Amino acid sequence: MIKSLAGATIVVPDLDAAIAAYREWLGYQPSPVVAFDAAEAEAWKAPQAAGARTSTLTPESGEARFLRLVEGRPDPAFRPMGALGWNAVEIIVQDVEALAVKLARPGSPFAVIGAPAVLDFDFTDKIKAMQVSGPGGEVLYLTEVAEPVPGFDLPEAKSFVGQPFIMVMGSRDIDAAARPYVERGRMLSPIFEARIDVLSDAHGIDRMRRHQLATVAFDEASLIEIDIFPSTAIDRPLSSLGLPSGIAIAHFHGAGGERVDRLVGGAGEWIEVRS
Repeated sequence: MIKSLAGATIVVPDLDAAIAAYREWLGYQPSPVVAFDAAEAEAWKAPQAAGARTSTLTPESGEARFLRLVEGRPDPAFRPMGALGWNAVEIIVQDVEALAVKLARPGSPFAVIGAPAVLDFDFTDKIKAMQVSGPGGEVLYLTEVAEPVPGFDLPEAKSFVGQPFIMVMGSRDIDAAARPYVERGRMLSPIFEARIDVLSDAHGIDRMRRHQLATVAFDEASLIEIDIFPSTAIDRPLSSLGLPSGIAIAHFHGAGGERVDRLVGGAGEWIEVRS
């Protein structure tokens, strides 16, 4: 059984610059730089990743959910929100408007691609988010939750920029994309519709279009959001490391045992479950 989200691995072209970006602008604290483990690279059938420089960053709050940055070149065809698989990491924040002001300052390494706005959900108006693209073309949803949302277990931000809590996936078929998680003990929500402006913008679609999506909920206030992507979305290209470009891997805690399962999901996303 998959229990909860542990973190995400992101391929970035310049590790030192990416570490500085997350540390200075989002308050994330890096571990010492080490070499990407050869056994993990071999398990992913990406031997060229062995030895790549990597660092794991955690929020200023000290919470354990992480972003692991690995140095490698994305494929030239890769564009934010343009490919299937993992497209965004959603991070809980305390004050999205104040964060937007900070990230709009000159020199910011995070490009604002979606200004703060209340999310277009029929069931609540208490969630406000902005979207940015980071040093590796990864998209971050930076989300403030004003008060609890019935039916959803959402975290509280324990630092100005808190921990990741949702992985956003682009797919062709929600049921097929959800299958690896349903087979491992989780439940798919009903499909609903919402505007996703950054997705529409990336594919030249009218912002008024409502996209289909659903969620898979895990323990400890963590989820996957599965979005149906337009037909113009491409299969996610591999980076120079043999790992997917951009957000490469989502990591999850499993239940019991001492095993690591690594698999490719229904939307081509890479999944690690560590029990």
